[in-house]
Amino acid sequence: MTQHTRFAGQWSDFLVYVLLPCLSILVPASFSRSILRRISGWEGLLAADAELAFSCADKYLDLEDEAAWKRRWKQVELLDVRDLFMLLSGRSKSVLAEIEMPRNLAIVRNRVMVGMHWGPAISILKLLANEGMEPTFPYRPPDSGLLRRRPFYYLFSRLAAAYLSKTLGDRAVETGGAGRVLQQLLSVPGSICVLMDAPAQKGRQAMVHELLGTPAMFNVGFPAMFIEQGKEYVLYAMNLADDGTVKKKLEIQGPFNATEITDYLGNYARFLEKHLSMDSAQWRIWRAEHQVWTESSQAGGYQ
Repeated sequence: MTQHTRFAGQWSDFLVYVLLPCLSILVPASFSRSILRRISGWEGLLAADAELAFSCADKYLDLEDEAAWKRRWKQVELLDVRDLFMLLSGRSKSVLAEIEMPRNLAIVRNRVMVGMHWGPAISILKLLANEGMEPTFPYRPPDSGLLRRRPFYYLFSRLAAAYLSKTLGDRAVETGGAGRVLQQLLSVPGSICVLMDAPAQKGRQAMVHELLGTPAMFNVGFPAMFIEQGKEYVLYAMNLADDGTVKKKLEIQGPFNATEITDYLGNYARFLEKHLSMDSAQWRIWRAEHQVWTESSQAGGYQ
């Protein structure tokens, strides 16, 4: 990587993770959305990240319009960062007002919410907290190695962790001991949110299931726990609107009740695959696809 390329990347990160979201705090929400919609078309903005995400997605999907896909991908990232800064600066009402709410939101109360790294979803925990759902969310703490490589992105990651603690209190649970905490919380009121598309960590319980025609590895430790406790679940996604407004739409399906891991995983994989097939630019972890998809020779049962 040349010095010019490194500088361009750091400058892009500064715009995305510091300057633009700070500006968004000071202007009307509609104006900040308009800025993000326009700037997402800048080719140099998050260029390396967008290129890597597109090249990964193109392995599994027939993507025709590269420029439009990258613009959509950038909009999701830009809006999520902007929402975080606004939520932390006391403008949560403006952020939540941009979400088209489902009529069946009440069904998530005291159930498990199974989602994915999808769309501009950082606001959902504030939404659930405001609705009295008492959400719990297991999360992976920021990678300290980012500080040297991408300091402005690391700042965003730290602020996201602070937002979780501020919004959820002791219901924001760091991975590494989350299983024990969730076991305790299953018997008390509250909605538990988990993201099942995160690559399974080494040594954790995982299972292979086909996704987009290729065997993929899923972490099934949490589902096994929920099935054992007979806990009903819903599937959810915070979608970026497709009408050009850069607003959000919360989607909820269910409730469901699975007695076998394979049923649980099959239902989830269909939900994820449907969204990937319709609007793959909204998936946030394309850059980790090599950890999600596995070789066909590994398929079959627990790994």
